[in-house]
Amino acid sequence: MPPITKKSRRRGFTLVELLVVVLIISTLMSVALPLYVSALSDSSKKTCRHNMESIVNAAQAWKTKNRVPNFSTLTASALLGDLGQIPRCPDGGTYTITASGTVNDSAGVATTIPANGIGITCSTVGHNGYIPGLMGR
Repeated sequence: MPPITKKSRRRGFTLVELLVVVLIISTLMSVALPLYVSALSDSSKKTCRHNMESIVNAAQAWKTKNRVPNFSTLTASALLGDLGQIPRCPDGGTYTITASGTVNDSAGVATTIPANGIGITCSTVGHNGYIPGLMGR
C-alpha cells in the first residue's frame, strides 16, 4: 500500500492579485470606452451624411429625367424609383429637402442654397445638412 501523504491544497488568488487585475481592467476601460463611443458617434454622422448624399443624387436624377427647371414639385415618393426606399438616419432623425433658403454645414455655418439648387437637412442635432457642390466631405 502506498504511503498516505498530506494532500496539497490548491490556493486561489490573493486579494492583492484580484485588486491589481481589477485596476488594470478599469484603466483599460477608461481609455477604450470614450474611444468606442466617439467611433459610434462618428459612424452615425457619416452614415447620415451618405444617406443625405444618396437622397440628393436621386433628386438630381429625378430633375434630369423629368426635365424640370427646379425642385419645387419634388415629392418623397418620386425618389422611390431611384432609391427603392428612403434612407433613414441611424439616430432616428428625419430628412427635409429644401429648394431654397439656407443649410448649416458640419461647423454650423449657414450656406445659402443656389437658385434652382437643392439642400437637405437632418433633424438630429449635430448631423446638420448638405448642399451638393457647395459642401464637401
